[in-house]
Amino acid sequence: MDAETLVHLDHIKELEELQDLIGKLNLDNPFTAENFVQYDNSELTTEMISDEEILKVVLPNSQEKEVDELVSDPLPPIHHGEAIEFYDKIILYLEQQEINFNMKKEEVKFIKKLKKDALKQQFISAKQTILDNFINIA
Repeated sequence: MDAETLVHLDHIKELEELQDLIGKLNLDNPFTAENFVQYDNSELTTEMISDEEILKVVLPNSQEKEVDELVSDPLPPIHHGEAIEFYDKIILYLEQQEINFNMKKEEVKFIKKLKKDALKQQFISAKQTILDNFINIA
């Protein structure tokens, strides 16, 4: 068989698998796999749907509160200074527990590099704050 025939057979197989999955949904008005694949070609969209709207459609009503809590309660921000302290503690811990972890020096060097990057970001953000204050005063 030539490559074009193989691609066509794969396409037909995928459509059959998709049709089986659509059949398992027990929809009142089922549609064909071909319609599903071609749907985006006929639909004009002008804006993107938000994550919350997608979750409302996908999740049952009983889980909406849980989703709202997740969306409205983001992770607390960690400042550069805190991250640097954590890196110091991790480096110290790994150096003290070198035998237990069998850490290679390159791995500890990588963590030290991450700490150095955090220090650099702290320095850059401090300079930006000063610049912003200068612009606001003038």
